[in-house]
Amino acid sequence: METKKTLSKGEHMEELLRNYFLNSGYYVVRGIKYRYEDCDITDIDLYLYGRSSSLNRHRINVDIKNRKTPQAFERILWANGLMKLLNFDSCIVATTDQRPIIHTYAQLHKTTIMDGAFLAKLRLNTFPDRLTEEDLTKRLAKYKSYKTFNKKDWRSIYESSKSRLLTEQDFSGFNSTLSTLIYFLEKVLTDSQKREDATRMVYLILSHLLIITDYIIKDIAFLDTPDREKKLSDGFKFGNLGKEGFDKIISMAAQISGSKSANSFINSIDTIPTDILKDFFSKNENTKNLFNWAKEFEQLGYKKQLINPESIELPLKGILSMTLDFAQIERKKFFNLFPKSMQTSINLEDNNKK
Repeated sequence: METKKTLSKGEHMEELLRNYFLNSGYYVVRGIKYRYEDCDITDIDLYLYGRSSSLNRHRINVDIKNRKTPQAFERILWANGLMKLLNFDSCIVATTDQRPIIHTYAQLHKTTIMDGAFLAKLRLNTFPDRLTEEDLTKRLAKYKSYKTFNKKDWRSIYESSKSRLLTEQDFSGFNSTLSTLIYFLEKVLTDSQKREDATRMVYLILSHLLIITDYIIKDIAFLDTPDREKKLSDGFKFGNLGKEGFDKIISMAAQISGSKSANSFINSIDTIPTDILKDFFSKNENTKNLFNWAKEFEQLGYKKQLINPESIELPLKGILSMTLDFAQIERKKFFNLFPKSMQTSINLEDNNKK
């Protein structure tokens, strides 16, 4: 009950619903800002991402109003409009309103209703061993990136990474998220005072990266291996434009400026070690597990007692090792950063819970 006292009524319900959907098998992100360029347009209470098969993904926006006057009709319109704007698959409105007419109206607009009766039962649930969103962002707000992210605090960096899940589940979003991940990998390596929270960010940003990749993979899953590898390689190197589009823009820029450096610039792009990414993400045995791995990294990021990267499950450790290789960070140096005493205490705690 202590967690409930520190949260507002609305925040508490958002946490309860997030945990409900996590337990239902979704990848869930709470409190995502929908942005256009540098403008914050609105907030989405919960973003749900589900994978039902190799080809099918399901994206859902959830609007939550835990109020005496929930304005249910308005929330149905709002959630439905946002669903169409973002090209999502469905939307949910959680409201304290229990009138039958709300369900009737929602059905006309293909909106799922979680009404007051359902929310009342949900309030009886307890929180698992997780930080709340407020716990996490309060910690992140203490730190700033003065150079790489132009004096933004870590909370803002994290919010930007979450926002990409709404509108940039593509190669552009992948590359931006990968850059953010590398920043936090380096912070783990170089800043002992911020190491714990930087490690949390590594887990969470890596979960975003895997979800973006899973969404990309659905469109190329049944290509022949060489074609799939080429799509991934070009995307990791050149973003959404691909190699042909990238080459055209560079050539045009060189002609306009009279510069002869287009080839040298393209050659410099070719030196980026994207083969590491391509080799990993083109394997069927890896792609079929991206969704579950993303959920596991999300859980690690919010766990109250941080788990040492040396102690995480082997498949997750393998993914982390792959990103370290791409960032040209020595694996042994990274995994040996945490005191062995911390690892021992965590292992003992885990064993006592079994």
